[in-house]
Amino acid sequence: MKYNKKNYAYLIVGSGPFGAIFAYEAAKRGKKVLVIEKRNHIGGNMYTHKEHGINVHDYGAHIFHTDNKEIWEYINTFSEFNGYINQVVANYKG
Repeated sequence: MKYNKKNYAYLIVGSGPFGAIFAYEAAKRGKKVLVIEKRNHIGGNMYTHKEHGINVHDYGAHIFHTDNKEIWEYINTFSEFNGYINQVVANYKG
């Protein structure tokens, strides 16, 4: 398939979190975007699929860190995140 670069304001390589959100925000502002993705799904390494009603992380679990309420509310408009709090426990020479 041929694409004319004059038809697009932005060419986005990869549809991981940054590429997908950039494309969404640019399109929302009336810009034409073309997203190129080598995988057969969007979401990058955060991609999940459902098996028997359970989310399966194809590339391992990922934790989204932020203490910014505005960012947390924004990101939750795209997907439901749980409020997981990561707690690291270490024992050195103990």
